[in-house]
Amino acid sequence: MKRLTKREVKEVILKFWELNASRAPIKAFEEIFDCENLEIIVRADPDYVFKGIAGFADHQIGKLGFFDQRFELISIDTKLLDEGRAVSKTIGVWNASYWQSPAATSHRLIADMKQTWTIVRSEKTGMAVLLKHVCDRLKYRPGHAPIAASQDFHMKIGGKGK
Repeated sequence: MKRLTKREVKEVILKFWELNASRAPIKAFEEIFDCENLEIIVRADPDYVFKGIAGFADHQIGKLGFFDQRFELISIDTKLLDEGRAVSKTIGVWNASYWQSPAATSHRLIADMKQTWTIVRSEKTGMAVLLKHVCDRLKYRPGHAPIAASQDFHMKIGGKGK
């Protein structure tokens, strides 16, 4: 199998971010995924693990409240391993807006990210595809973390706020 190049690996990562930011349909990701073996992991306590294209769809559903997303690549360190496999470590910034009812305005989120990507060459297509994506760290910048919306609606029915 043909060896991956650093350029191919970077293109998969940037394409993933582009599709993710644009809220592209799941079908659009298929060209850059190993759909059957895909694994997405978000490091938290406990970790969130999503497997396959269906798992990725579940992950995306959980992010429907985010809009005006943008990903910025700060650095990338790629190790080309055996033929057809590479691991990249990226540092990036995620920007998004979030609105939660009944808030009058949206809130801007900004987070610094460290991610690990495993890219392989597809045996089916010969293209570079994402096999595993790990969000190792996502840290919100001060003043740009999600805020809890008040559970009290601004207009109560029934008089005295009951």
